[in-house]
Amino acid sequence: MSDGLLILRLAQIVARLGLAMSGAVGATFVAALLMRAELPWFDTVEFTLLLIVLGMIGAYLGIDIPRAPLIGLASATGTFLAAGAGLLALYAFVFDETSDAADNLLFGATWMLGVCLQIGAGLAGRRRIARVRDRR
Repeated sequence: MSDGLLILRLAQIVARLGLAMSGAVGATFVAALLMRAELPWFDTVEFTLLLIVLGMIGAYLGIDIPRAPLIGLASATGTFLAAGAGLLALYAFVFDETSDAADNLLFGATWMLGVCLQIGAGLAGRRRIARVRDRR
């Protein structure tokens, strides 16, 4: 493997890890907002860790994938929803906005839908690449 190719692969890994960290940040603020809903299953370390891991996986898999039209749309929509919910959760948390439990649950559900779209698009895109490679 040439030095240039090795550097490109390393850069791609570092970039994906950075995206995964941004997914973890959004998940942390969504988890903090969901804790305000005062439902017992949201107020646990395990739940927060689950959201962080899902956020990392979604951002890692769902961004920078080969663009088939539907896969690209699912990835873009998922990224928009997850990032938007994370940003609104950050705003609500930092500025101590008061919202009822239903609004907090809506933020959480929107974020989860976005992450699920990212993960699904990432897996579908990688599966598509594997099928193309197998045909060769």
